[in-house]
Amino acid sequence: MTTTITMVCFQASGAAYCLAVGDTRAVLRSAGMISLPAPNPDVAGIIPGDPPLTVICPLGTGGGQILVIETGQQTFGLQVDAVTGLRTVGDSDIHPAPRGQDRQLICGTIDAWGPLVLVTNAGALAARL
Repeated sequence: MTTTITMVCFQASGAAYCLAVGDTRAVLRSAGMISLPAPNPDVAGIIPGDPPLTVICPLGTGGGQILVIETGQQTFGLQVDAVTGLRTVGDSDIHPAPRGQDRQLICGTIDAWGPLVLVTNAGALAARL
């Protein structure tokens, strides 16, 4: 029996990505993001708030939107070019991650929707903080 998963789809640096909707909380505009002095690699800045939201950019710098992600006890932002919508996929349509990754940010691929979509791993993204 195939289980379906709803994914949030987005674009970053010319590639298509998705993330399980259960790991996402909101979409924000990147306007108003503040740079941190001496940030960790992949940290783009923070969005003011209580508490401030740390924003990472391991999929590419720039981008006008921030996908707010919550995994485990961590909430953070992922800077992306654009959030493109929601799609439902059967777990049997998710193929293994490509080999050759330095960091396991991608946990699978989907080609059922046309062009290849990379499935991101929320836990691996959180590890970039």
